[in-house]
Amino acid sequence: MVNSKIREKFVKDWGEELAKKIEEAANCHRNGVNDQNIGEPFQWALLICIGYECLSKKKYREVHRIPDINWRKLKKWIRDNAELESYKGYLDWFGLILGKYNYYVLKSKKVVKNN
Repeated sequence: MVNSKIREKFVKDWGEELAKKIEEAANCHRNGVNDQNIGEPFQWALLICIGYECLSKKKYREVHRIPDINWRKLKKWIRDNAELESYKGYLDWFGLILGKYNYYVLKSKKVVKNN
């Protein structure tokens, strides 16, 4: 995949091996729909891995041979650094409907409760 500033920062903070494993895992889930119009490639890979839970579920990390990670720290890093709210392209639509991306893109919006 093409190097990007987000990928470069990810490699600096998490390492090239994990970046490649994320890209490999995402590519395993290409289905002709979620990959028709990919925006920034590393953002796409992160979004696909979030949608398919490749990073959050230990059993899926094992399937994709992703090293053991601290998911809470990685999740926060993605939210704070990956700029997923700016992504323009296809992704896991089912994951989008289920709200799997909300944590990453609604970070600056406050929920207002009506009393």
